[in-house]
Amino acid sequence: MKKVFFLASLILGLLLFLFTGQQAGVDDVLKIISTFPIQIIIAVFLINFIAIAIVGSFRWKIILESQNCKVSFLKVLRAKLAGFLVSYITPSVLVGGEPVRAYMIKERSNCGWEKSFASVVIDQTIYFFTIFLFMIIGFLFLVEYSSLPAEIFYGFGTIIALMIFVFYVFYSRVLNKNSDGDGFFMFFIKTIKLDKIKFIKSREENIDATEKMISHFFKKKRKVFIEAFALSILELLLYLMIIWIVIFYLGSTIRIVQTASIFFLLTLANFIPIPGSLGSFEMALTFIFDFFGLGKSNGFTFSLIFRFVNIALVFIGFFSLIYFELKTISHHFSLEAPKPLLRIHRFLVKIVCRK
Repeated sequence: MKKVFFLASLILGLLLFLFTGQQAGVDDVLKIISTFPIQIIIAVFLINFIAIAIVGSFRWKIILESQNCKVSFLKVLRAKLAGFLVSYITPSVLVGGEPVRAYMIKERSNCGWEKSFASVVIDQTIYFFTIFLFMIIGFLFLVEYSSLPAEIFYGFGTIIALMIFVFYVFYSRVLNKNSDGDGFFMFFIKTIKLDKIKFIKSREENIDATEKMISHFFKKKRKVFIEAFALSILELLLYLMIIWIVIFYLGSTIRIVQTASIFFLLTLANFIPIPGSLGSFEMALTFIFDFFGLGKSNGFTFSLIFRFVNIALVFIGFFSLIYFELKTISHHFSLEAPKPLLRIHRFLVKIVCRK
């Protein structure tokens, strides 16, 4: 069933990609790409690498240290890059690789599974909260300075309202005491009856222990939270810088609030369950560029440049994952190990055994 869904979403993404490319004008896009400075693409890649790999890894490391997990920055960096790889090639661009990086830290440090997974949840929660704030800024600019069609306005408004609801539930479950005693994850697990599944039911104690660590962090580690939040802001400001730079070299100049609106749309595209946000990413950027009068062809070109620098990061993530697998080739991974790790591990074990 999962393979069918993956294949269907990939085909849908490809169709969206081809349709959007046709709307943008293939000849115009190729002409723009051929004249775009290669040194700017390299600069954009470096800024993107600093944002995701360096700043993101440093944020995660200070969270790990707050939980008394001793792990080097290089190990955190490799796990972060491997997680980015898995996230990018699965239908969940923003969260798909989180179990992978959690397990990599668990295997290569003194952290147990609960601590490593809790650190990832904390890291992503702070990051998503910061993304949410930036998205609100972008949405408010669209509402204040642009004439959004009613259906688009209500659609975006509904998404914002749902995000507010999720953060409210998280806040109430993590920072406040509840009469049922359940944390954020157990609340949703029981609400949608996942606790009836044998595998999840057998791990309720582990989930509860993880949630207690998450709750303790947000209640007691305020200094670390502020530092992590500041690093999340820095990471997203670097993204806004990338947006501004690429648009500038595409021949236009925009205000910072407009970059936030573009960020709002490209982030929404990443939530659509298509591997690598193929098609949805191009469609969102082509729409917002056309909306701001920057040109559909420029929007599609922007998406290709941004996709290229992310794919370059994916290749680095691939080597990070292979390095981890080779270092742990003699390990017997536990049942909690994410399936992508187990598949690669078994494949490498077969190759080594043959030799």
